[in-house]
Amino acid sequence: MMMNQRIETNSLIESLKSFQAKVNGQTSLEELTEEFEKLAPVFLYGGYIKVRNDYRVYIRTVEFYFHSETDSANSVKDPIVYHRNNKSIDGDVPYFPLTSLHAHASGFDITFENEKEKYRASALIRAYEVWDIKQEQYLFYDKSIQKFRFRKENEPIWNGQSTYLYDFINGFSSDGILWIDARSNQSIKLKVSKRQGVFKSDNQNKYSPTIVDGHKVPDNRQWSFTRQESLLI
Repeated sequence: MMMNQRIETNSLIESLKSFQAKVNGQTSLEELTEEFEKLAPVFLYGGYIKVRNDYRVYIRTVEFYFHSETDSANSVKDPIVYHRNNKSIDGDVPYFPLTSLHAHASGFDITFENEKEKYRASALIRAYEVWDIKQEQYLFYDKSIQKFRFRKENEPIWNGQSTYLYDFINGFSSDGILWIDARSNQSIKLKVSKRQGVFKSDNQNKYSPTIVDGHKVPDNRQWSFTRQESLLI
């Protein structure tokens, strides 16, 4: 599915606060998906992560995750979520402050959890572009040397290895790593799809992929958004 539109994006922090004001532990799947559709352009067209004065990381694909920790049968569960109660630690874990950057086995999440409403919410940086500020060039991850290097003319601008962001990002707590609001005036063209490598779960509180005829059943929630064009830097 494609989304083509032009919208005015708020700052990231304003948009996430707006999300928190509208969403609670009882929000339906349909309503939640609509809210993610509003957030996606902010992450993809509304700015970048600045790493000191050396790099800019532009998000190319963002995947949303949401797990309600209420006991309601109608609440939306997403047991694959990394940061939640009874996942890696027996019992409850503290809620992250808004826009905390969470590093885990699949890469980095920008989180917007809500302790009052008892839910975990995050945006995984699935694909991205790295811009070298001083050299004014894109970087590309070369698997043959296992390093980022300057991109060659015939290579993609974006990188799809989400875990390799460890080479650049350590956390929003550092003064050298900041989200910068910088709205693009480009028309928004997004591909919307299911998340990569996410499957339905038999257990809504413990991730256990559903197996049918020997195959894992994909989770078809349309919570992955990809910018179809490069930003004009």
